[in-house]
Amino acid sequence: MSSLATTPNASITYLRRGLETTCRLAAITGGLIIAALSLMTVASIVGRWASSLPLISDMAALSWIGPVTGDYEMVEMGTAIAVFLFLPYCHLRGGHVTVDILVMRAPRCVQYLLAFVAEVLFLVVAGVMTWRLYHGLLDKQRYMETSMLLGIPLWWGYVGGIIGFALLTLVCLYRAFSTVSRDTQHHTPAQGEA
Repeated sequence: MSSLATTPNASITYLRRGLETTCRLAAITGGLIIAALSLMTVASIVGRWASSLPLISDMAALSWIGPVTGDYEMVEMGTAIAVFLFLPYCHLRGGHVTVDILVMRAPRCVQYLLAFVAEVLFLVVAGVMTWRLYHGLLDKQRYMETSMLLGIPLWWGYVGGIIGFALLTLVCLYRAFSTVSRDTQHHTPAQGEA
Protein backbone atom coordinates (compact mmCIF):
# COMPACT_ATOMS: atom_id res chain seq x y z
CA MET A 1 0.00 0.00 0.00
CA SER A 2 2.83 2.42 0.75
CA SER A 3 4.28 1.94 -2.74
CA LEU A 4 0.92 2.87 -4.27
CA ALA A 5 0.68 5.95 -2.09
CA THR A 6 4.13 7.20 -3.12
CA THR A 7 3.76 6.47 -6.85
CA PRO A 8 2.01 9.74 -7.78
CA ASN A 9 4.51 11.77 -5.78
CA ALA A 10 7.43 9.90 -7.35
CA SER A 11 6.08 10.41 -10.87
CA ILE A 12 5.53 14.11 -10.17
CA THR A 13 9.09 14.33 -8.86
CA TYR A 14 10.47 12.66 -11.99
CA LEU A 15 8.33 14.91 -14.18
CA ARG A 16 9.60 17.96 -12.30
CA ARG A 17 13.22 16.83 -12.70
CA GLY A 18 12.77 16.16 -16.40
CA LEU A 19 11.13 19.52 -16.97
CA GLU A 20 13.76 21.27 -14.85
CA THR A 21 16.60 19.69 -16.83
CA THR A 22 15.01 20.44 -20.20
CA CYS A 23 14.11 24.00 -19.24
CA ARG A 24 17.59 24.59 -17.85
CA LEU A 25 19.17 23.35 -21.10
CA ALA A 26 16.87 25.62 -23.09
CA ALA A 27 17.80 28.61 -20.90
CA ILE A 28 21.52 27.82 -21.16
CA THR A 29 21.16 27.61 -24.93
CA GLY A 30 19.42 30.98 -24.92
CA GLY A 31 22.22 32.41 -22.77
CA LEU A 32 24.86 31.08 -25.15
CA ILE A 33 23.00 32.65 -28.06
CA ILE A 34 22.92 36.01 -26.25
CA ALA A 35 26.63 35.72 -25.39
CA ALA A 36 27.51 34.94 -29.03
CA LEU A 37 25.36 37.85 -30.23
CA SER A 38 27.08 40.15 -27.74
CA LEU A 39 30.52 39.15 -29.00
CA MET A 40 29.40 39.55 -32.60
CA THR A 41 27.97 43.01 -31.84
CA VAL A 42 31.24 44.10 -30.19
CA ALA A 43 33.19 42.80 -33.21
CA SER A 44 30.84 44.66 -35.55
CA ILE A 45 31.18 47.94 -33.63
CA VAL A 46 34.97 47.63 -33.42
CA GLY A 47 35.11 46.77 -37.12
CA ARG A 48 32.92 49.74 -38.01
CA TRP A 49 35.13 52.05 -35.93
CA ALA A 50 38.39 50.57 -37.27
CA SER A 51 37.25 50.84 -40.89
CA SER A 52 36.64 54.56 -40.41
CA LEU A 53 40.26 55.19 -39.39
CA PRO A 54 42.24 56.83 -42.22
CA LEU A 55 45.17 54.41 -42.01
CA ILE A 56 42.98 51.29 -42.35
CA SER A 57 40.51 52.70 -44.88
CA ASP A 58 43.37 53.67 -47.25
CA MET A 59 44.97 50.20 -47.32
CA ALA A 60 43.49 47.73 -49.81
CA ALA A 61 44.86 44.75 -47.88
CA LEU A 62 42.73 45.74 -44.87
CA SER A 63 39.51 46.24 -46.82
CA TRP A 64 37.99 43.23 -45.04
CA ILE A 65 37.91 45.16 -41.77
CA GLY A 66 34.47 46.57 -41.14
CA PRO A 67 31.13 45.82 -39.53
CA VAL A 68 29.75 42.30 -39.54
CA THR A 69 27.42 41.93 -42.51
CA GLY A 70 23.86 41.29 -41.39
CA ASP A 71 24.54 41.95 -37.71
CA TYR A 72 21.10 43.49 -37.21
CA GLU A 73 19.40 40.47 -38.78
CA MET A 74 21.29 38.04 -36.58
CA VAL A 75 20.60 40.08 -33.43
CA GLU A 76 16.87 40.28 -34.22
CA MET A 77 16.46 36.56 -34.85
CA GLY A 78 18.86 35.40 -32.15
CA THR A 79 17.34 37.59 -29.45
CA ALA A 80 13.84 36.39 -30.26
CA ILE A 81 14.95 32.76 -30.09
CA ALA A 82 16.77 33.36 -26.80
CA VAL A 83 13.74 35.01 -25.19
CA PHE A 84 11.53 32.10 -26.25
CA LEU A 85 14.04 29.68 -24.72
CA PHE A 86 14.21 31.63 -21.43
CA LEU A 87 10.44 31.63 -20.81
CA PRO A 88 9.93 27.98 -19.73
CA TYR A 89 12.68 28.06 -17.09
CA CYS A 90 11.49 31.41 -15.76
CA HIS A 91 7.93 30.14 -15.39
CA LEU A 92 8.95 26.81 -13.90
CA ARG A 93 10.93 28.64 -11.20
CA GLY A 94 8.06 31.09 -10.58
CA GLY A 95 10.10 34.00 -11.88
CA HIS A 96 7.28 35.95 -13.48
CA VAL A 97 6.24 39.15 -11.80
CA THR A 98 3.00 38.85 -9.86
CA VAL A 99 0.95 41.47 -8.10
CA ASP A 100 -0.57 39.82 -5.08
CA ILE A 101 -1.29 42.71 -2.73
CA LEU A 102 -5.01 41.93 -2.73
CA VAL A 103 -4.57 38.17 -2.63
CA MET A 104 -1.91 37.82 0.05
CA ARG A 105 -4.43 38.24 2.88
CA ALA A 106 -7.06 36.00 1.27
CA PRO A 107 -7.71 32.49 2.60
CA ARG A 108 -5.43 29.73 1.29
CA CYS A 109 -8.22 28.16 -0.74
CA VAL A 110 -8.77 31.45 -2.61
CA GLN A 111 -5.03 31.79 -3.22
CA TYR A 112 -4.85 28.25 -4.62
CA LEU A 113 -7.93 28.81 -6.77
CA LEU A 114 -6.51 32.02 -8.24
CA ALA A 115 -3.14 30.34 -8.80
CA PHE A 116 -4.87 27.49 -10.62
CA VAL A 117 -6.92 29.89 -12.77
CA ALA A 118 -3.78 31.86 -13.63
CA GLU A 119 -1.94 28.68 -14.62
CA VAL A 120 -4.82 27.48 -16.78
CA LEU A 121 -5.05 30.88 -18.52
CA PHE A 122 -1.29 30.87 -19.11
CA LEU A 123 -1.57 27.28 -20.39
CA VAL A 124 -4.20 28.35 -22.93
CA VAL A 125 -2.12 31.34 -24.07
CA ALA A 126 1.05 29.25 -24.38
CA GLY A 127 -0.82 26.55 -26.32
CA VAL A 128 -2.35 29.07 -28.72
CA MET A 129 1.03 30.75 -29.23
CA THR A 130 2.65 27.39 -30.00
CA TRP A 131 -0.08 26.60 -32.51
CA ARG A 132 0.15 30.02 -34.20
CA LEU A 133 3.95 29.93 -34.33
CA TYR A 134 3.72 26.57 -36.06
CA HIS A 135 1.40 28.00 -38.70
CA GLY A 136 3.68 31.03 -39.05
CA LEU A 137 6.58 28.66 -39.67
CA LEU A 138 4.59 26.89 -42.39
CA ASP A 139 3.79 30.23 -44.05
CA LYS A 140 7.43 31.36 -43.98
CA GLN A 141 8.49 28.02 -45.47
CA ARG A 142 5.79 28.09 -48.13
CA TYR A 143 6.71 31.58 -49.34
CA MET A 144 10.46 30.96 -48.86
CA GLU A 145 10.94 34.29 -47.05
CA THR A 146 14.52 35.12 -46.16
CA SER A 147 16.35 37.94 -44.42
CA MET A 148 17.43 40.81 -46.63
CA LEU A 149 21.23 40.76 -46.33
CA LEU A 150 22.18 37.23 -45.34
CA GLY A 151 19.33 35.31 -46.93
CA ILE A 152 18.62 33.41 -43.71
CA PRO A 153 15.29 31.57 -43.99
CA LEU A 154 12.93 33.32 -41.59
CA TRP A 155 11.29 30.07 -40.52
CA TRP A 156 14.47 29.19 -38.62
CA GLY A 157 13.51 31.74 -35.98
CA TYR A 158 10.10 30.16 -35.65
CA VAL A 159 11.68 26.81 -34.72
CA GLY A 160 13.17 28.35 -31.59
CA GLY A 161 9.84 29.97 -30.78
CA ILE A 162 7.95 26.71 -31.18
CA ILE A 163 10.43 24.83 -28.98
CA GLY A 164 10.25 27.52 -26.30
CA PHE A 165 6.46 27.82 -26.30
CA ALA A 166 5.87 24.06 -26.50
CA LEU A 167 8.08 23.65 -23.45
CA LEU A 168 6.30 26.55 -21.76
CA THR A 169 2.98 24.83 -22.43
CA LEU A 170 4.24 21.69 -20.69
CA VAL A 171 5.48 23.77 -17.77
CA CYS A 172 2.08 25.48 -17.47
CA LEU A 173 0.37 22.09 -17.53
CA TYR A 174 2.73 20.80 -14.83
CA ARG A 175 2.22 23.88 -12.66
CA ALA A 176 -1.57 23.68 -13.02
CA PHE A 177 -1.54 20.04 -11.88
CA SER A 178 0.90 20.76 -9.07
CA THR A 179 -1.36 23.60 -7.88
CA VAL A 180 -4.30 21.19 -7.73
CA SER A 181 -2.28 18.46 -6.02
CA ARG A 182 -0.89 20.97 -3.51
CA ASP A 183 -4.45 22.14 -2.82
CA THR A 184 -5.72 18.60 -2.28
CA GLN A 185 -2.73 17.75 -0.09
CA HIS A 186 -3.37 20.87 1.95
CA HIS A 187 -7.01 19.97 2.59
CA THR A 188 -6.72 16.21 3.12
CA PRO A 189 -6.67 15.18 6.76
CA ALA A 190 -3.50 13.77 8.21
CA GLN A 191 -3.20 10.05 8.84
CA GLY A 192 -4.10 10.29 12.54
CA GLU A 193 -7.05 12.65 11.99
CA ALA A 194 -10.59 11.35 11.45
